[in-house]
Amino acid sequence: MNSMGGRSHPEAQARSRFGQRLERRVLRYIQGHGLFAAAQRALLAVSGGPDSTALLLVLAHLSAAGGLKLDLWLAHFDHGLRRQAEREAEKAFLSGLAAKLGLPLLLGQGDVRAYARQHRLSLEEAARELRYRFLAEQAGEAAISVVATGHTADDQAETVLMHLVRGSGLTGLAGMRPSSPWPFPGHDDLLLVRPLLEVSRRETERYCQEEGLSPCLDVTNLLLGPLRNRIRHQLLPLLRRYNPKIEGALLRLAAATASDLAYLEGTARAFWHALAVKDKGSVGFPRSELAALPLAIRSRLLQAACQELLADARQIEAVHIHSMVEALAKPAGSRISLPGGLTFAVDGEFVRLTLGREAAARVRLIPERPLAVPGRTTVAGWLIEAETLPGQKVEVGADPCEAFMDYQAVGGQLTVRSRRRGDRFRPLGLGGEKKLQDYLVDAKVPRDERDAVPLVCASWGIAWVVGHRIDERARVGEDTRTVLHLRFRRQRTQDS
Repeated sequence: MNSMGGRSHPEAQARSRFGQRLERRVLRYIQGHGLFAAAQRALLAVSGGPDSTALLLVLAHLSAAGGLKLDLWLAHFDHGLRRQAEREAEKAFLSGLAAKLGLPLLLGQGDVRAYARQHRLSLEEAARELRYRFLAEQAGEAAISVVATGHTADDQAETVLMHLVRGSGLTGLAGMRPSSPWPFPGHDDLLLVRPLLEVSRRETERYCQEEGLSPCLDVTNLLLGPLRNRIRHQLLPLLRRYNPKIEGALLRLAAATASDLAYLEGTARAFWHALAVKDKGSVGFPRSELAALPLAIRSRLLQAACQELLADARQIEAVHIHSMVEALAKPAGSRISLPGGLTFAVDGEFVRLTLGREAAARVRLIPERPLAVPGRTTVAGWLIEAETLPGQKVEVGADPCEAFMDYQAVGGQLTVRSRRRGDRFRPLGLGGEKKLQDYLVDAKVPRDERDAVPLVCASWGIAWVVGHRIDERARVGEDTRTVLHLRFRRQRTQDS
């Protein structure tokens, strides 16, 4: 690497002024966003390309000049996707640069193609998972709490467009943040920072050139298979015909969205602590309280629940959040399958996001139990409240787990249980008897959740399929003297 000093001809001085201006910009950005603590040890993810090389040189120069006091460590991960000669050239370039700067270089490698096949991921997703796993492991072994990447303003513009194309919500439109928590679980103490988010790719290339370096070219960035590459080489050039400064417009969009999102996230955080019930492999919310919140806060809470359960929640898009919001008004037993093995279930007074096998474990048979009328009964995670009301007129609400029935018609000896083979009832308004099995199929209750639907039974049979319909014989009529009011609520316990 050429030294920063000893340049006397005008061209070298011009390059030096450019480099110094860029370094001052990066320093202001770092200080403005508080990306590093004083005298902090930091791990730099370096690929050998111009962006991460520029980041390495800028931070090294700022540390040497006293603008930053950092203990810099370098980490390079070989994805095994390119020819051996190219990979060795990359390692040789980085090893030489690290030796000249006197910085430790940590090397790792993985078989991305095999990992992608094994976990049914795209090459991009597999490479990202393995790379971040390596970085986290190296940071842990070296007692490092912050990892820096060379993402630039161009990467930010591409990221915003990627999320827009995929139908992202506000989180996607905000793009990458200057600093963010580690993107995979298990490393809550590790921070990811991006000091070059306001520096263009052209500037990093010029900076390296003026430092006398020729970073490595990653030819996989030219392939049109990955979506990011298609956006970079096809979509962005097309958009520049409409707005030559489209990158700047996308960066302003990301900054404005991030500002609004920060306010929403702060508000949602308070509701999260008040409402979210976390269990192993699941996050639940009281249904009525969640539904009463403004749409923006509801959406943020559901997004946060997905992030709580998934290693990579980027696959949860705006359409998935919208489907969960809509499901809040659906009958008990409604269920939505989501990416990443998540299941969103409406369970009476409670809604729950569950990951993988835990979803099936949540379906519980309801043992037959007599109901206290009037009074309270608890069974299989349900709290059942019963009261009698005088008169025929009742104000029926929209809660599917609440019912009003003719007390004389159903009697005071009621029980609650799960379904049994051969169960039948007369759904109110459908004009005739129907097999319970057929009714649940028509109501689109998932097969593995039908046993968990509570049934309130009178001496003559099913009086109410909770969350759905009462029996025709239990309806309140003109001659009703006493009304039975039943309400089912999910108990907020770990085994509910």
